[in-house]
Amino acid sequence: MKLRLPLTILAVLALGGAAAFFINRTHPMHYEVPGAGHGAVEEPEEVVKGLHNGRILTDGDFTLELAIYEEDVPPEFRAWFSQSGSSISPEEVELRVKLSRPGNKVDTFAFTPVEDYALGDLEVGQPHSFSYEIVANYAGRTHRWSFDAPEMQTVIETNAAQVAGMEVATAGPATLGESLTVYGQVKFNENNLARAEPRFGGMILEARKLMGDPVTAGEVVALVETNKTLITIEVKAPIDGVVVERNATAGETLSDGASLYTIANYSEVWIELNIPKRDQARVRLGQSVLIHADDGGEAVVGEISWISPITHVESQTVPARVVLSNPEGRWRPGLFIKAEIALGETVVDVAVNESGIQSLFDFTVVFSQHGDLYQARPLELGRRDGGFVEVLKGLEAGERYVVENSFLVKADIGKSGASHDH
Repeated sequence: MKLRLPLTILAVLALGGAAAFFINRTHPMHYEVPGAGHGAVEEPEEVVKGLHNGRILTDGDFTLELAIYEEDVPPEFRAWFSQSGSSISPEEVELRVKLSRPGNKVDTFAFTPVEDYALGDLEVGQPHSFSYEIVANYAGRTHRWSFDAPEMQTVIETNAAQVAGMEVATAGPATLGESLTVYGQVKFNENNLARAEPRFGGMILEARKLMGDPVTAGEVVALVETNKTLITIEVKAPIDGVVVERNATAGETLSDGASLYTIANYSEVWIELNIPKRDQARVRLGQSVLIHADDGGEAVVGEISWISPITHVESQTVPARVVLSNPEGRWRPGLFIKAEIALGETVVDVAVNESGIQSLFDFTVVFSQHGDLYQARPLELGRRDGGFVEVLKGLEAGERYVVENSFLVKADIGKSGASHDH
């Protein structure tokens, strides 16, 4: 009799198997034996360390101590030699070290004497996860070693990766927008400020408006009996707007030219930006500005229409202005804002999607894919824009990396103990 399982049961079994894969599989250093089925791993040999915290390698009575030294310098190889317990001058030994990394990347190091050790001629780039081939020539004899020293890597079979929803992408060139983040404040548009004032001074008979009251152009806002003619005149609002300053109280006497009310039209406001002095040269008229407020509303776009020729003495910032339409009155004078000034676009050689970036053992990494092998790649990052980040160091164009559900790879490496350790 043939057994037939419903598709729903098969799906559950598949998901359960993937979950067990990520939860239960613990491979020290995650080095899979070539040709072995999944789960067959080679237990790493215990590494013997020397006086300089390097790996001790022996061949008969000849001993090499090889260390990756990275205190206050870029990672570099340093090597010390001895025979039968007696030190050998580095000038007497010819040493070559070949490193093969995931992705078939190979570096070959030559060494030169420096004081009591031999120094490699290249930086030992990240990740420090490679297969060694070492050749040392001394006194007519050749000593060879080869071994694997993987770190921060794991093996995930293709089916398990697919069930877990892991996706990969290819690192490559991208066009990133460069922007400058600055802060500022909403202010009155002083071109839309007006004062309601009588032609002649006199006694205020009526003051009809209070602070914050709306007015319309031509509306009578006060009555004044003039001192010269004793005629009662009407004082009218010169523009539509809101009363933002009030100097009118019934019964008071007003001097010639004095203002009763200051009226502001909020349909347009100024966004005054504070440009740090060091960035002044990068800011120009016409540049686009994305303006954010902390009121939960959407950001809006404007452009720089004015840059002050004068620097604020106290803050050492240069004021720049954006004129912003404000028909609904959202942008209230006094409101603090954050703005991003678009400085231009730059094409970068290598960029990755932010969704693939993780933090692992104090490194910022992505996980490169090499078949079923996933390798943490410490990165030096640059500019960001639109969900992409420039890679300055650590990954090359054309390399594939995990872009979705990369946290699963991080979790698998973390529980395995495959740490960054020489």
